[in-house]
Amino acid sequence: MSNSNIGATSATYTDVTRTNIRVLSKDISAQIAKAKFISIDTEFTGLVLGNASRVFNLKTTEWVTRATDMRDRYRAMSNIAKTHALVSMGLSTFSIRHTRPGSYNVHNFNFLLQSQNSHLISPSSISFLAETGFDLCRQATKGIRYFSGPNPKPVEVKTEAINEEGFLIREVFLDIVRAGVPLVIHNGLFDLVYLYQSFFGPLPDTYESFAFDLNEMFPGGIYDTKIIAQRETPQSASYLAYLFHKSERLQKQRSERGEPALAVKLKDSLLRGSSEPKARCRRLLMDSSSSKPYCENFAQRGNCRYGNRCFRSHDINFILDCQEKEAAAEAEEALGMQVVETNAEDGAGDKKRKRDDTMEVGDSGSSDPPCKVLKADAVDTTQEAVVAADIDGLSIDKQTVPAPATPSPCEEIKETNGSEPLNLPAQPPLNMYHTAAYDAFMTGYIFASFRLVLEDKMSDYKNKVYLMGSDNPLLIQAGPYANTSITYIQTMRLMNTAAAEAAKAAETAVAETAAAAAAEPLSTDVADQLENAQA
Repeated sequence: MSNSNIGATSATYTDVTRTNIRVLSKDISAQIAKAKFISIDTEFTGLVLGNASRVFNLKTTEWVTRATDMRDRYRAMSNIAKTHALVSMGLSTFSIRHTRPGSYNVHNFNFLLQSQNSHLISPSSISFLAETGFDLCRQATKGIRYFSGPNPKPVEVKTEAINEEGFLIREVFLDIVRAGVPLVIHNGLFDLVYLYQSFFGPLPDTYESFAFDLNEMFPGGIYDTKIIAQRETPQSASYLAYLFHKSERLQKQRSERGEPALAVKLKDSLLRGSSEPKARCRRLLMDSSSSKPYCENFAQRGNCRYGNRCFRSHDINFILDCQEKEAAAEAEEALGMQVVETNAEDGAGDKKRKRDDTMEVGDSGSSDPPCKVLKADAVDTTQEAVVAADIDGLSIDKQTVPAPATPSPCEEIKETNGSEPLNLPAQPPLNMYHTAAYDAFMTGYIFASFRLVLEDKMSDYKNKVYLMGSDNPLLIQAGPYANTSITYIQTMRLMNTAAAEAAKAAETAVAETAAAAAAEPLSTDVADQLENAQA
């Protein structure tokens, strides 16, 4: 069991490697079969091809993953997936817990992967993975070994072991296909391309056939939470961690109002890891030219070129606190201005007094904008974080992780101006937002939140996948001039054959057990009972 933490929520996940996938595979299949919907996320070794060696003799025009024409874009994405590799896959299964809406049991799994095909590694992608806490050494020694596409014929014992691992991880993906439930992604077109190439078969030649295949593979539909967020909350940021924290707050508000709200219970069977790290505070003297104590680039896009060196906060809960207070202050000021204009006949003095009454005043008594005098309240010293979990198979409805009793010491970061200091939460660790299992969980949680709020309107977003740089989504549908690919036909035939063989084997086992029981001589007592019954 591993632990990944964000803000007030701590989600456990089962770490699946080559050493335990055989033991866990049946349990994973069982959870997939029970799921109401499934969310996924992946990490891989490349998004683009940059500065490739001339020895490859590549046509760079065929590797533009943001091409305007979808045919060119799909060809480029297909080339990337065929020459690069998955390194991890996150999977979250959301199954019904109670009959009331929004009640789910959640199982999270993180699959560490190691492709056995020679593949390219993008320097920027591998740097990103290392910076966000991905253990490349562990991946090399513990990653589940697989071959993209069909497994090769075993030539030695080692290959047989690798093929078993590859078969088991491929079965996980095929179980998702068999489940027929909604598949949830976040900006996940590349995830779908990589998963298809790695675990289903060689990618189709055209994006029309690819879309046709996906439509057939996932009859429950594919839902992209980035598309949903951009359409339902167009004025808000739409990156994953921001949407997750915002969804948490929305559900808390719904619960406080007595409305149906999400009740998510983590159901991992292994012991939870350590509780979430305590947030440190840092003392910061704000530049008077800046109007906000948080990083606006990070608030809007989820990234900042300065990383942890940025002097402004990247803590999403703190950012949301600021934005809520800013919105409240703007609404209050607008209301005050309306009152002032309505009562303009009362005189200039009264007008000025009323306008002053509507302004936020900081601790120092100044009339600076509200965001300049906010105090960080990301560390809650009065409440406990309540997390539902299953430990060693025992259902524990409430497990509490105590919040720190007192704020931790602050470090002072000085600037050259004389503005008032602010207590800001320290930058969260980079690896908090980029674990495949936790990203899958956040994706599923966001989907569940929207599903509870939008109800029947969710069907409007079925089979619409976000396209970077485009205002229109990619439609996953059966086009009039396309058909299923050869890969789909062959893989589905193998799936059906395997299912038939498994069913036949099960029937044979039952028949053999019954025959063995019938052939076994009855004890004297049992025989006497049968004779008495017949008499």
